[in-house]
Amino acid sequence: MAVNVISRYNNLFNRIKKATVEDASELFYDVRNFYAECKEIDSVSARRIVDKYVEKFQQMLDDNTAAYNKKNEKLNEAKNEHYDFTGEKDDTGAVQTMLLQLMGSLPKANNKANAYAINTTIDKALKSGVIGCRAVLALAQYPAYEDIVNERQRARAVSGSKSSAQRAFENLMEKTQAEYGKQCVALYHQGARLRRLNKRVDSFMKSIREDEANAANVTRPSFWGSDDVAEVMRMQA
Repeated sequence: MAVNVISRYNNLFNRIKKATVEDASELFYDVRNFYAECKEIDSVSARRIVDKYVEKFQQMLDDNTAAYNKKNEKLNEAKNEHYDFTGEKDDTGAVQTMLLQLMGSLPKANNKANAYAINTTIDKALKSGVIGCRAVLALAQYPAYEDIVNERQRARAVSGSKSSAQRAFENLMEKTQAEYGKQCVALYHQGARLRRLNKRVDSFMKSIREDEANAANVTRPSFWGSDDVAEVMRMQA
């Protein structure tokens, strides 16, 4: 029996040492069974393997929390990254010129009769490139023209107003945020599994402490049958 306890102890010790989060649940039940079956044979080894598991499990919880916080911080940093326009060529003059051309080409009245001409003029500006798109956005800022640019055209203007460098930057940030977000979700779910298991671990440890407290308070029998009987005999003597 002692040899079996030693063999199981060594096996559990090595498994705990190499354990990953995926092993935590199965390992917990094996440790709990080992303790229940071996505490009467070798209480020291039984308690030692429990403590070893709890130490490893707590490290898993701490590592998960630290990893999640780090990835979440990276995610927030990526969300707060903004494109630096200072490196781009100043095209204010070209945009202003295009804006004036637009204003001069558009019909004065925004009605059904002029709808085709308005849409054709704005779409032509949008197709011309970055300058034209920026001019349309500038046009939409004027109260007299804000109703002339429809939602579809506004969306095209926003997308088309970006330089190739800005689009590359935003695509990179989008991919970066998606990757960090995916990692945060995985770590969150991993932590949730660990926290659920932690409730069982805490309950198990509570039962161990209660057993140990009860064992410490048990009256130990003496040669006379009990400590109380022995005390009476000493007083009579």
